[in-house]
Amino acid sequence: MIRSGAMKYEDKPIWFNVYKAFPPKVNPTFTRKAPENQQVVNILYPEDLVRAKYYAVYGSKKSQEVVDLTEKETPTQCQRFVDKYFELKRSGRVSDEDLFRQAASYMRSQGFKLESEVEKKEQKELHNMAQEMFPS
Repeated sequence: MIRSGAMKYEDKPIWFNVYKAFPPKVNPTFTRKAPENQQVVNILYPEDLVRAKYYAVYGSKKSQEVVDLTEKETPTQCQRFVDKYFELKRSGRVSDEDLFRQAASYMRSQGFKLESEVEKKEQKELHNMAQEMFPS
């Protein structure tokens, strides 16, 4: 990409210099088969579990958040949630469920709109009941 001009040299990936200094013994190509006797280790970080639960509870399909991928300094709503979760976790011994609720409560107090899929469904049902009771 650098040679073709699609990417500036200044924007090269962080691993570029390492790869250049320590090239692989065998060039990686899409036709090269993976070794059969080598087990691939699943890398999973604690924040991945919190992030997965965040999206499972609060969803991502109808999220109100717009993410500007060019803005690297501003964390996403999910990342702020994860950061608050681990900040609360460092402050004392609390169950994961309570940590999750406390982080959500904090985010709401800061003006973030967090609605679980269950809460959205309940709101819709209440709206439909009100429409039935008081038709326009």
